[in-house]
Amino acid sequence: MMLGAASVNAGGCDDLKALIDRTYNFKPSKLTAAQIDAKSMQLDVVWNKVGSNPKELLPCLRSEIDLRKSDTFFRFNASNLLFKYDQSLDTKKLMIETYSGADLADINLRFWLPYMAQFGLEGLDVSKAGESWLRFPKPMYYLPEHGLRPVDKSVGALAIFGSMDESIATPALARLAAEDGTDFRSIVIWLLVNQATTESQSEAKKLAATLPQPLADRLIQDATAPKLIEPRADRPKTSRDQFIKALTSLIAGKPEQWVKLTVEVPDGEKDLVAVFTDADLPLVRKARRRYAANATPHSPEWYSSFTQVINTIVAKSKAMDPQKNGSPN
Repeated sequence: MMLGAASVNAGGCDDLKALIDRTYNFKPSKLTAAQIDAKSMQLDVVWNKVGSNPKELLPCLRSEIDLRKSDTFFRFNASNLLFKYDQSLDTKKLMIETYSGADLADINLRFWLPYMAQFGLEGLDVSKAGESWLRFPKPMYYLPEHGLRPVDKSVGALAIFGSMDESIATPALARLAAEDGTDFRSIVIWLLVNQATTESQSEAKKLAATLPQPLADRLIQDATAPKLIEPRADRPKTSRDQFIKALTSLIAGKPEQWVKLTVEVPDGEKDLVAVFTDADLPLVRKARRRYAANATPHSPEWYSSFTQVINTIVAKSKAMDPQKNGSPN
């Protein structure tokens, strides 16, 4: 029976391999609309075949993804098929690899970006995907609910690098910011400074030493003397407990309480910096990552607001205890 099972498995894999041979090895960006329609029907055949027997064919599919290094669209498309039936950590890491290696001209960016941002939010290193996004000439798409404001190179970079834990994102940002002559240097410098950690400040200072004036002075100023929020002078309108509950729900994907607070108290950041301490910074950072991962044209505004909150809380903590150095992580 074991031999029989192995024979069936081998046959199924051979059939799938032959089907892949007939279907892939093409670039969608080079096809006409009619050719894309025809190819889409062929892709459906592959997806339906795997879906008819995923237990047997998923290992075969994973093997083909590993083997076909040069067919970047197949690897991207097939990793999505794999993920449909297997959302394991190994599959997510494989998707990061295939997404990073894909030619973004062949991809629906509105589909590509949210996956990478979500994986970054989950704690995975998606910096290679972020680099692919940055190196693509003009990544851009629109979301109907946001009108004419695009998700462009800067918004996408924030979604990917801003969704990650700062300890993962900062080294990648520092490396990319050190590259001269790119069209994304100002983006990654902004992201690096706005990480607002001890490590990012240190990297910004190193980078400033290599830059001409007055750019170097401006970078140092942004890193070491950021704009702060003036706490509300009288009694806060929102309590610490209310903020904690709302932000915890926001991080869990339930933004209703947080949205309600922001509507009721539009300048609630004045209360947030008044009632929060550096012990609350991890919660603020997680909320900031959540907004970055949303990947909307409004994400940079929210990210900047949370960064100001972080910098203000850090400054308040230093004022209370001058022995403290740097920004808590």
